[in-house]
Amino acid sequence: MAKMFTSGEDYEGLMGRHSKKLAPLFADFVQIRDRGSLLDIGCGTGSLTQVLAERTHAAKIVGIDPNQPFVDHARARFSHDKRISIDHGSAVALPYADKSFDLSMSLLVLMFIADADKAVAEMKRVTKPGGTVAACVWDKRGMITGATYWEEAIKLDPAAEARAEKSATLYQEGKLAEQWHKHGFKDVVETPITIQMEFKSFDDYWNPQLTGTGPTGVYTVELRAQQRENLRSALKKRHLGDRADGPYALPAKSLAVRGVVPN
Repeated sequence: MAKMFTSGEDYEGLMGRHSKKLAPLFADFVQIRDRGSLLDIGCGTGSLTQVLAERTHAAKIVGIDPNQPFVDHARARFSHDKRISIDHGSAVALPYADKSFDLSMSLLVLMFIADADKAVAEMKRVTKPGGTVAACVWDKRGMITGATYWEEAIKLDPAAEARAEKSATLYQEGKLAEQWHKHGFKDVVETPITIQMEFKSFDDYWNPQLTGTGPTGVYTVELRAQQRENLRSALKKRHLGDRADGPYALPAKSLAVRGVVPN
């Protein structure tokens, strides 16, 4: 994952702006309470951490991420708020004692963890009995920008199919709830959450791909110049159709789950 996510600023341009729209809706679903300690796992540049900070006044907030540039970005972003601390560490080996947090959350993280079950087990371990553990991931069929990117890439280069399959774990409805039940959570609820990914123009979508951020960005910058231009043209047609270039939006469906740690 380190190769895909190396700059906080680049991530903000690619996905951070969309995470900002998703984070409040995810927080609504989780039903955050202003008490105890809250953990944001894979906090990235801080979209969810920001929402937690805005909705609480007494709770302690801890963010953790494996990418040092993201950690640095988030630490600078929240340096004014003494309730917030940002740690460097892995979701599959959380550096916290058992039963440390009242709420553990992860936003758009589990898809990129090879052993997602281990991460869920860690989230449960560090959460107090009676506390909530929640996660949100992109839906397999609902992430239009990702799906169309790989569809067009594969048309131009069949070898891209292997890259698409390895880019992230693909969730579909019911799988998160199944995973939460398997780990012994009670009161498990899963729900879809849809946002509109808004772009000022096609280049507002395309240019962040050229930073090499995320699975699609890594693939884009590895292409030869003509291959990259062919992909750009194909994606522009998919995004705009016969419309003139200008502002447009594409839907992005995510899946969210929450469950309670048994007493």
